[in-house]
Amino acid sequence: MNPFVDSLSRAIATDPSAGRSGSAVRPGAVTRRAQRGASLIVALVALVAMISAGFALFRSVDSANLASTNYQFLRSAEQNTDMAMNEALLAYLQSSPTPALNVMDRNTNQAGIAYFAIQQPQSADGVPQVLQALAAPTWGAAGPNASGWPGEQIDAQSRQMRRYVIERMCTAAGAATANTCRLYEYQFPRNCLNNCGTGTSEWLPFVRITVRIDGPKNATAYSQMFLRGD
Repeated sequence: MNPFVDSLSRAIATDPSAGRSGSAVRPGAVTRRAQRGASLIVALVALVAMISAGFALFRSVDSANLASTNYQFLRSAEQNTDMAMNEALLAYLQSSPTPALNVMDRNTNQAGIAYFAIQQPQSADGVPQVLQALAAPTWGAAGPNASGWPGEQIDAQSRQMRRYVIERMCTAAGAATANTCRLYEYQFPRNCLNNCGTGTSEWLPFVRITVRIDGPKNATAYSQMFLRGD
């Protein structure tokens, strides 16, 4: 036998692919393709996670900025609240720098100076509707524009408007009585010389002052104080 033919026959006999049609797929090639598909899925999941984290960070920064803005407004509103309370108190005590705002008659409603001898209807939060229903101020380049509310003031530095209402805690105008007003007992001083009635005390009505502060972006804050009237 021809040695070349014999060696060729042995090679064909030992070749696993002999007698098969087409080419065989090696197991290693299938594994590599599966690995590439799995890597693509992992990459997509990682991309979605990164996008979600980016949105979460954006919302966090936006919320932080909003909280910072609100905090600054509240700090400024506290200062303007104190000033508005002082202005209303001076008007009630007839000591306002603007004499026309002084409450000279405490037994009658005087809407023109934001004083009411009768307690006004209020919201569920206890804010007088006459003050809560006021429109937000319009804005110009220098801040809020005057609205014409009696006694209002505009703080140029904080760009906030302050307004107030004074109410006597009574259900009817006229002299304060136990049937129409919330009263407290005022004890006369031992050496009382002025405005002293007979006896040692008298009953006087409570008074409520409500302040409204309007700031940029329609931000609004309210504050109240009860005091013993006279």
